[in-house]
Amino acid sequence: MHNLPDSAPKARAGTQSLQRAVALLRALMSASGSGASVAELAEFTEIDRTTAHRMLRCLDEEGLATQDPRSRRYSLGPLAYELGVAAAGRLDLRVLCEPVLRSIAADTEDTVFLIIRSGDESVCIDRAEGSYPVRALVVDVGTRRPLGVGAGSLAILAALQPSERENLITRNASRISAYEKLTLPKLRQQIQRAQADGHVALDVVGVNEVRAVAVPIRTNAGHAIAALSISAVRSRMSEVREAALIKRLHRESSAIGELLEKR
Repeated sequence: MHNLPDSAPKARAGTQSLQRAVALLRALMSASGSGASVAELAEFTEIDRTTAHRMLRCLDEEGLATQDPRSRRYSLGPLAYELGVAAAGRLDLRVLCEPVLRSIAADTEDTVFLIIRSGDESVCIDRAEGSYPVRALVVDVGTRRPLGVGAGSLAILAALQPSERENLITRNASRISAYEKLTLPKLRQQIQRAQADGHVALDVVGVNEVRAVAVPIRTNAGHAIAALSISAVRSRMSEVREAALIKRLHRESSAIGELLEKR
């Protein structure tokens, strides 16, 4: 009987291809509304440009990516949306939190955000705007940033276990450092402050005269799965008012955590 060929190399190759495809999909999620070019996606994922182009064509054929015929830039395809809808059907955190966001925005007159973790990134999945004339719309729904950039994102990062947090910071080091006035030492100082205070309060990165506060949403087991944050122009964020906003966020995040456990 002939010996069967070793299937391990094929298995490894298949796993690597899958990992690269997922990396490209993550990069597409991080791209702006105008999409991204093959060169940009290859650089972001550290995949050979020829390989990236071949895989993007395959993702396009399967409906997970789509290419604009004029700009030649890629964006997520219709199947990616369908998969997201199917996954969200099991537990739609946005629907659960929507009344909370609307209530906070109505009471405070400021902008409220719901931020979740997605791998090494944070994603804004909902936003409620208050009635105050000057609105601090620091991120749009769907905006993705490295975990730790932004108040809600930082609240989630600070709540992770030390080893997981450090590994994540290492992976995101170059992306974090690309933000103006944000260095890795400064990020670690912000994390320590957030852990000591139990919340985040900081000036918004890249937006002048805007300040934000945030607290993580935890399950009863202590896992931080999301964060609530409020942003407002600096003139509205006195020490007393910040404390009141943080207190409200803690109360609401605790209630959401309890609802999640019941589900």
